[in-house]
Amino acid sequence: MLMRLGVGLSCLGGLLLSSAVAATCVEHPPLQLQIAGDSALDSQAQLVWKRCLLGTTWNARTKGCEGVAKGYSQKEAQRAAQAVLGEWRLPTEPELETLLVDSCAGLKLDRRVFPNVAAADFGEGAKIWTSSEALPGMFYFLNFSVGGLDMHSAGFGLGVLLVKDAKGKRQ
Repeated sequence: MLMRLGVGLSCLGGLLLSSAVAATCVEHPPLQLQIAGDSALDSQAQLVWKRCLLGTTWNARTKGCEGVAKGYSQKEAQRAAQAVLGEWRLPTEPELETLLVDSCAGLKLDRRVFPNVAAADFGEGAKIWTSSEALPGMFYFLNFSVGGLDMHSAGFGLGVLLVKDAKGKRQ
């Protein structure tokens, strides 16, 4: 009798724990960013994000990104960001982490805001560069397929989302 009770309590505890873990993910997250065409404003962090991966462009008619995403090395990404009009740049690791959403399934960011980040999956997950150096010659990236942070050598080709400071942001 005691053994059955112990097994029953263990099973019940496991069910409660798994229910609690499952309850922490968000199926339909509240919209955190204010969408304005090809960009989105994070008023809390005072950042403006390009909604499409670098190399693709926003189509206002279809309300989506067009073109083929490609992987950029750190140098290529920095040069491409400077070539875009405005003060666009690669995000720092803490800035990029603000986009993480604990979704129940799929990408760990709001696809209503960033509709083509899945295109950055070149076979190992939707990995997006940051400008934050982890070690000499190694930079952090965020894998939005799993919500994990990792690092890679600067010459490796990964996806890029651009960001800039919102007007009036205190430095």
